Amino acid sequence: GLANTAWAFATAGHAAPALLDAIAAKTALRVGEFKPQELSNTAWAFATAGHAALALLNAIAAEAALRVGEFNVQALANTAWAFATAGHAAPALLDAIAAEAAPRELSNTAWAFATAGHAAPALLNAIAAEAALRVGEFNVQALVNTAWAFATAGHAAPALFDAIAAEAAPRMGEFKPQELSNTAWAFATAGHAAPELLDAIAAEAAPRVGEFNPQELSNTAWAFATAGHAAPALLDAIAAEAAPRVGAFTEQGLANTAW
Repeated sequence: GLANTAWAFATAGHAAPALLDAIAAKTALRVGEFKPQELSNTAWAFATAGHAALALLNAIAAEAALRVGEFNVQALANTAWAFATAGHAAPALLDAIAAEAAPRELSNTAWAFATAGHAAPALLNAIAAEAALRVGEFNVQALVNTAWAFATAGHAAPALFDAIAAEAAPRMGEFKPQELSNTAWAFATAGHAAPELLDAIAAEAAPRVGEFNPQELSNTAWAFATAGHAAPALLDAIAAEAAPRVGAFTEQGLANTAW
């Protein structure tokens, strides 16, 4: 009841500070009775409402860290989001969430935060540390999404990028055009040097540029130019492919390709 009440007011966007104070005081003493979904929903509610509840969040963090194995994927992600949004340091909890998440979930959580444009440095540090050790378990989409997420978030993770580069380079044949383009874009955007990876992308992409859409062509050209990585065969192939299709490019795409 307490968790649902807090969740309802937060979801409705209805300010009720006295009620939330009362719920926080009562709930902080009873978190051991809460199911994982109730712990997650309560943290989410207070973060969404922007309502400070230091003692409650400390209690939830301590309880949840011991029980992350009982949380489903959504509850893990929502709990991580709540603590990041509240700006509430809970390193033991975030470490536990990162360790519990399967490779795809690590990737999806990083992707979700990056897509939302929501800064969560402690969470991203925890994901980076765990993911760097487990990239061998990642499928291609998870590798690409993780690199894209950290690049988009502007979050430095050199060990993670090194691990992704080493894992991805020998697997280029598994990559779709969008994945080749996004990987090159991510490493260029992050400013992370990975010459062996870019050589592998160039070798794989050059004979396949006919499969690339205009955005993928322009992003790939932009990435190699930005990285300062010579790939004459690839750029020649992109130029030859793009010329008869120039009408299909956006203005930004044309600018990126020319750049």
